[in-house]
Amino acid sequence: MIGVLFSSRFTRIAAVGVVFFGAANVTLAQQNIGELFATDASVKGAVVLANAGTKVLSGSSISAGDQLATLKLERGGSMLICPNTSLAVTSSQNGRQLLFSMNTGNIEMDYPIGAAADNLLTPDFRLLLPGPGRLHLAVRVNAKGDTCVQSLASNTSAVVVSEGMGDESYQVKPNEAVIFNGGRISGAMPTHDSCGCPAPPPTRVAMVTPPPPPAKKTPDQEPPPPETHMVVDAPFIYRASEPVDITENVAHLRMESKPMSFEPVVLPPSSLSAEASSAKTQETARTNKPKQEKKGFLAKLGAFFTAIFH
Repeated sequence: MIGVLFSSRFTRIAAVGVVFFGAANVTLAQQNIGELFATDASVKGAVVLANAGTKVLSGSSISAGDQLATLKLERGGSMLICPNTSLAVTSSQNGRQLLFSMNTGNIEMDYPIGAAADNLLTPDFRLLLPGPGRLHLAVRVNAKGDTCVQSLASNTSAVVVSEGMGDESYQVKPNEAVIFNGGRISGAMPTHDSCGCPAPPPTRVAMVTPPPPPAKKTPDQEPPPPETHMVVDAPFIYRASEPVDITENVAHLRMESKPMSFEPVVLPPSSLSAEASSAKTQETARTNKPKQEKKGFLAKLGAFFTAIFH
């Protein structure tokens, strides 16, 4: 069944799986492996929908999309299925052993393991994952058959890598990373590259440049205050014959913010004023005439007697 899920080159994995689980019966397909959490992964096989995720049963195949998928194992720990990677998982009848199968891609394992041993099959190798201890491992396989096996920080298990069609094997110790070029043990070389999931692309955040703060105005740039003009709101009446004292009117002028405006009103002189003006003019003329010379004594005396005998 497993060989159908992958390419013809992967049929060797199916043969090993048959030997490993030859005594298992059909009830193995109902063994609960764990719960899958993913946004775009697909599952082929028996599943049970749960509240938070999807329960994956034995014999199922998980294919991650563009996002990472996480399989939380029923017995504890988890498996990370990296983007664009497919992983098939089968459980033994008692649930103590797990068989993982992958073609190309990346996976990360992080779970405790008991006295039994799990197995991971690739197109060219079989990885024996013995216990007891803590298994923390990263595996990467490309289309050329280059297989990278990395023992991560908390790993306590020595992983044995064996050729699927040969007799050679290699033990990857804790804190060691090895790449097997061309799918051969003889091509093993230590590496400092990461064999796990690639780092996700950085999240692009739109940057909005805030507008610059308004420039502070200098004192010479401040607008001048509005000027206050005096407005006269009182009539001025002028008569030529009657001089007017405007002192009292000016004393009551009020201030307003309007243009200054003077509107004098000139009235013509009345007839009475004209007569008074004429009499005053004649009086002024008489007053300004030169005084007559004083008469003599005899003239005055003659005038006296003339008045008596008149």
